[in-house]
Amino acid sequence: MNVGRLAWRASTGGMLWEIWGRRKVNFAFDAAALLASLLCVHWMQHGLGDITRAVLILVLVSCFLGSHLDLLTCFGFIEINAQKVQSGYPGRLLLKPVSTLKLVLVPMLFGGAAVVAILLTWNELVLQPLKPAGAFDSLWLGAVVLSFFWWMQALAWSFPLLPGRSLVIVMVAVFHLLLGLLPLAPTFFLSGWRWPILVALLVSAVLVAWIGVKLMRQGRWEGPSPMARFWSRLGSAWARGRRKKFRSAFGAQFWLEWHRQGWLLPSLSGGIVFVMLPLIFVVNHQLEAAASGANFILIAATLTLTVPIMLSSVMGINIAQFDRLLPAGEPPIYIAIRPMTNGGFVIAKLAMALVSSILTWLVILSLGGFWLVLLEKDALIAKIPRGSPYELLAIVMGCVPLLLVLILFTWKNMIGGMGAGLTGRRWLATLFSFSKTAGIIGLAALVTALKLNDHFKELLLHWLTALLCLGLAGKILLSTAAFMVGIRRHAITIGVVAWIVGGWWIGGLFVASYAGLVCHAMHHSELWLWIALAGFQMLPLAELAIAPLALAWNRHR
Repeated sequence: MNVGRLAWRASTGGMLWEIWGRRKVNFAFDAAALLASLLCVHWMQHGLGDITRAVLILVLVSCFLGSHLDLLTCFGFIEINAQKVQSGYPGRLLLKPVSTLKLVLVPMLFGGAAVVAILLTWNELVLQPLKPAGAFDSLWLGAVVLSFFWWMQALAWSFPLLPGRSLVIVMVAVFHLLLGLLPLAPTFFLSGWRWPILVALLVSAVLVAWIGVKLMRQGRWEGPSPMARFWSRLGSAWARGRRKKFRSAFGAQFWLEWHRQGWLLPSLSGGIVFVMLPLIFVVNHQLEAAASGANFILIAATLTLTVPIMLSSVMGINIAQFDRLLPAGEPPIYIAIRPMTNGGFVIAKLAMALVSSILTWLVILSLGGFWLVLLEKDALIAKIPRGSPYELLAIVMGCVPLLLVLILFTWKNMIGGMGAGLTGRRWLATLFSFSKTAGIIGLAALVTALKLNDHFKELLLHWLTALLCLGLAGKILLSTAAFMVGIRRHAITIGVVAWIVGGWWIGGLFVASYAGLVCHAMHHSELWLWIALAGFQMLPLAELAIAPLALAWNRHR
């Protein structure tokens, strides 16, 4: 008998094993992220260049956000049931011979304590050197994070069938963000009530979670009860009202992809910009740092341009999924047996990503313009050209190609890694993520080396054209081989190949043409060839050629 495992046999120990036993690998990666962040902080304290410091800050923030979001999911006690298309409290734990209050308090107290403790550890060891002195109170920060964590659990446990629950959780997150930044805002009547408001939120979260788990344990959500009948009738009426006919299988698949993931990037990017711009404006004036309108416009423009690109760069693996509720990498049965080629599935995902990218930038520019006009109207009016009315129109028309480049780059980020995700093998997706991160860090290191070493810079510029041509030739050869194998195995049709290759050529020629105009205007025509070749290299071709084969490997397990 292994005496060390006796603790897991108790009811409380068994519930805690749900966290530790199933998430050991996650905790190992979180510890590695903390160690890497400590090394970054150590290097930053010894004086580095601006570019190197910016790269280390990017790595540090990425490690912190990834680790903290992973901890929220590890300690959340939220289980996804793909058969019932819902998520909530783990059903197997509802059968334990313990009270409902204990089922609620054990994961809330233990998980909340662990999340807050780890957050404060990050705050003291990693984030403290990066923030202004006295800008944040650790006690207040931990209490706000605890309230958000408890409300995330309460909403997931109490409303397993609530339509739009993700939007409700986002609204709760925004409310806690505003509450957390309340000490930095100008003094008004809510400043003295922030602690009572937070205590009320904590107590109400426990009550909502207890009532929800109690109703779930009694079968009120799914059994023969008035509540279950109400949600069933509401869902049936909603489905009947949205029923529509599709002209083709591709149209149906595009509709499914859009309603699964199409709104994700526009809603997240728009929500972040809508919330963060006024907060930056308030904090900027409160801390008396860069309080002029021109500086705020620069900060707002930078945030508006970087948020969609940063979010889209982490969505490649998610775009490959057909159903986010399925924990496994294999496709759903209705996808595996559907009479569509693998290339048809890939084209539907590409079209969905393109429409999502266009909508994202329309939303972002609309919200950014709204806040700039509302908060810095005088500064914007001062920057409007006072000459001919056609001058403003010319500026707007000149920005249209730049907007198309941003849309194209965002679309490229969204579908990056789709081939690895379509294989359904988690180890391949993880390997791709690590290789992508290593490539970004290597590119930053290359830029730093070019800045510090003039001889290496001259050598690289001498061979840059040959290297770009060699990389482009390898990309075309690999794509051709993948297309030939896909056509021979009936994984892709010639029409789909024509769409992919034609789109790649049109996108590459557009980037090359726009780069030529910019280089000519800047009187640096010698850079055009490098930018044109890099544009063709940037656009995905080999990834899209391999994607149908990856999906075929997944469908025919």
